[in-house]
Amino acid sequence: MERSLGIQLYSLREFPGGYSAAFDAVKSIGINSVEIWSGAVPDDPDVTTSVDTLRAAVEDAGLELTCGHIAIQEFDQRYADWVAFLKAGGSSTWVIPFAKAESLEEWLALLPRFRVMAARLENDGIRLGYHNHHMELEEFGGKRVFEHLLDEMPELLAQFHISQFKPERGIHLPDWIRRYAGRVCALHVNDADAGGPCRVGAGFCAAEESIRTAIDTGVTDFILEEDVSPGNLDDVRRDVDFVRRLIG
Repeated sequence: MERSLGIQLYSLREFPGGYSAAFDAVKSIGINSVEIWSGAVPDDPDVTTSVDTLRAAVEDAGLELTCGHIAIQEFDQRYADWVAFLKAGGSSTWVIPFAKAESLEEWLALLPRFRVMAARLENDGIRLGYHNHHMELEEFGGKRVFEHLLDEMPELLAQFHISQFKPERGIHLPDWIRRYAGRVCALHVNDADAGGPCRVGAGFCAAEESIRTAIDTGVTDFILEEDVSPGNLDDVRRDVDFVRRLIG
């Protein structure tokens, strides 16, 4: 089973020279795919980047697509554009990158909307996933928000963000990867220690164990989530090499 190592488009948002220059840079250190991000093309007539121009930049760079981080509102506004982009790049997963709720009731109230999205996407050969931040790891009723979402909606895929699973949150990510085996569409790969972000595998977030567990349970998509600039390219290369040694 072939595994891919990609980069989150959001991580390239401030790269000098724009996305085309950023794509050249990450390709030079062994990245072969990108996770598109709808925030790169706001629905604003005054911006110069559109879904079509972003798609052209990705295709010109020869990058494949892994998952797409595509906001909920895009489902109503530019559904056909994003689905066509995903399919053209070889991706089959639309991942909701963010949602906001203040209570368990508000979180669960999102599920009917998610089910509508999942049903339409399935008709187009796309599956729906959800990406966690710290909010989804908060506890309500003896379970974390993300557990509630996944348990209440079996068709929803999980995209786990490694460095959010800090020891103080009391969740061992490899346990969740095993628990939701077959439903993990990708891992967002990074790490953190007491001082903040650090090199992958050097922190407290069980990054290496999480990656190995993901491999053992059939996960094929791994996505670096760390800001990239010309000044830190060697550090990012080190993380690419580290992850590649693990995923093969």
